[in-house]
Amino acid sequence: MVMRSGVILMLTAAGFKRMRFTDYLPIIEEQAKELFGEDANLSERTPLGKFIRLQAYQRAEDNELAENIYNSRFVDTSEGVALEQNVARALITKKQWKKAVGEIVLKLSKNTPVPAGYIFGTQYGVKYRTLNEIKALDNGDYRVSVEALEYGIIGNAAVGDVNVIVTPLTGIISVTNTTPFQNGQDEETREQLQDRYYQSLGKLGNRRNESIEARVLDEVEGVRACIVIDNDALEPDADGRPGKSFETIVLGGDPEEIAQKIKEAKAGGIRAYGQEIVQVTDTRGRKHSIGFTYASAVKIYVKALIKKNSNYPLDGDEQVKKQIVQFIGGIIGDAFFNGLGMNEDVVLARLEAQLFRVEGVLDVKISISADGFVYLEENIEIGFAQVAETDSSKIEVSNLVS
Repeated sequence: MVMRSGVILMLTAAGFKRMRFTDYLPIIEEQAKELFGEDANLSERTPLGKFIRLQAYQRAEDNELAENIYNSRFVDTSEGVALEQNVARALITKKQWKKAVGEIVLKLSKNTPVPAGYIFGTQYGVKYRTLNEIKALDNGDYRVSVEALEYGIIGNAAVGDVNVIVTPLTGIISVTNTTPFQNGQDEETREQLQDRYYQSLGKLGNRRNESIEARVLDEVEGVRACIVIDNDALEPDADGRPGKSFETIVLGGDPEEIAQKIKEAKAGGIRAYGQEIVQVTDTRGRKHSIGFTYASAVKIYVKALIKKNSNYPLDGDEQVKKQIVQFIGGIIGDAFFNGLGMNEDVVLARLEAQLFRVEGVLDVKISISADGFVYLEENIEIGFAQVAETDSSKIEVSNLVS
């Protein structure tokens, strides 16, 4: 806690903790009792009580201003000019409104004059004005530069979109644009500017995803697998993920802890989508809806036939089981192994190769099953948001008879 000119500022290890009217009122009332005695009437109907409440309101407003000043230093919490100054350190400037400009082709009759400022448009109501005057010396096509009347991406037009003569003029036969207009620009939103800043630092895309995966895997107890999937499109994708979002698929772990780590690692302005929604409170007391999806575990059953020699140890079967669990993933005894990652198939040849790490193993023949009934010498495909898993109770080890 820091005191500045009678205003208490709550600076903690987690940042600025704003004090509100309800925080200040009892503090000022206690100060008033020290000055005027314990029996002083501090009700809101007395002059002293009203004055105390005015002071509490004023200090709370001052504290809100101090919070805004504190937050203006950071890209994630600043806005307006403060945000523009913050991103300028990375040589980024906010994108401003721009009009689309381009070139149209007019089919004109001989001696037809087209003045500067003449209006053409599209079927969907966007209008453009000519930037210079032209006059047809003969029948034919003439090119002239135009700009949109309105600012923004609304002025961007595909080839052939500009085809309306808004005010008919004798001698103008037709109008079209043979090249697209792509330079109209809306003013950049706060979220877009923040995202572009983080992209410039390499904190979005793959690096951001890797950061989220690492935090969830390394810092949340019980998480066995984690993968982040991006959707950078403006519209929802085929799986229903909203535009500009990502989905974190997780196997195991506490939902509150998972959501907290995602919030800490994700970039501002990008939605954390998922089937599980957890409310996470930031250091300013604001709640954020963080989504993720729990993956499902595919149980893998294994029958291992082992051909061994005299060097095969007495606990060789247990060592074989441990190698299988370590490779696929799961629990053996009190030990937990991550094994295969999200969406990774159980490949028979790779699994068999692991068992030659056990001393005395001469040959291996493995069959695997996803239901415990039908065993095949074939790979098992693991689908989206799934992870293979096994344990010693699902593994049988026996002798391979030549």
